Amino acid sequence: MKRFNCWIVFFLVFSLWLLPVKKDTKLLLVELQKISNLLEKELSAVSTELSALRKKIDIIDAKITAITKSQADTEQTKETTLLSLQFLKEELNEIKNQIGKMNDKLITIPSAPSKDSQKISGDDSESNQNSVQSSPDSIYYTAYSDYIKKNYQLAIEGFRQFVNLYPDNVLADNSLYWIGECYYAKKDFNEAIKVFSDLIDKYSNGDKVPDALLKKGYALLEVGKSENGISVLKELISKYPLSEEAYLAKQKIKDLSE
Repeated sequence: MKRFNCWIVFFLVFSLWLLPVKKDTKLLLVELQKISNLLEKELSAVSTELSALRKKIDIIDAKITAITKSQADTEQTKETTLLSLQFLKEELNEIKNQIGKMNDKLITIPSAPSKDSQKISGDDSESNQNSVQSSPDSIYYTAYSDYIKKNYQLAIEGFRQFVNLYPDNVLADNSLYWIGECYYAKKDFNEAIKVFSDLIDKYSNGDKVPDALLKKGYALLEVGKSENGISVLKELISKYPLSEEAYLAKQKIKDLSE
């Protein structure tokens, strides 16, 4: 029982920390007391999920350590390393989303369903299922999975769907970036340039801008527009001088001048 009470305190504090608007602690405690039986079941499930997430985080930490230790001095290796770190960022974002969903479970545990609510028609059930399948997270990570598997056309379609449906979502700029990466991997450099430019224009304050500038510069060089490519790389160095992307841009410019 003591262990269970500790879990309640932990998740209460965790929930309060994540809530954008603070709620009265006493009211929350009263609500938790009323639904203690349901909460105990939820806590057991969440505890299992947290354990799995901790293992994922340990694996990611090990990957980052391995990548850092194995970095070589060649530009190709550094570019590959950067891309690997971007993959890890996506995994961490997925974990953060899962933690957020677990927190939502804890602070909005539904009451037991009534008999009337259990009488759901086949059409309603199918509609709910389709809604889950087409959620933002589902669309994004399905497309991302296709990218990792090098199913680039499927990935492009999935990320396009995400951007069209959720242009203001926090992952919209990521989606555009991976579309550009898909075209770059397919050696369709002109299309990649368009996508990276679109990202830079639409999400100028996003965290994917340095990546987009770097790959746009590379793509311009690939199509023979050396002057434009170098100009974009210099812009990257000027705006984000301490970034890993700026370092790669400097290396590329240095190699071109030799």
